[in-house]
Amino acid sequence: MNTQERSVTLVWLALVALTLGSAWLGEEGWPVVVTALVVALIVAAKGLLVIRHYMGLVEEGSRLRSVMRLYFVVVPALILVAGGASWLAV
Repeated sequence: MNTQERSVTLVWLALVALTLGSAWLGEEGWPVVVTALVVALIVAAKGLLVIRHYMGLVEEGSRLRSVMRLYFVVVPALILVAGGASWLAV
């Protein structure tokens, strides 16, 4: 197995582990704020891994890369806002 294949395999394993961690997190009874924080971090990490290793958006100055990175900042932020809002409503 060459270096590129090994890298892709390790990223895939990391994505699977993060997905399984998300599933496990959903089964636990953690407070909403903690769950929202962990989910936001998982979404951001998975998004950045996909952008870098599977979409090939490593080139600086790429508009698509900027849009995708912004997406993976906005979505976790919205998750945190939703978690915080539900916590305040309790």
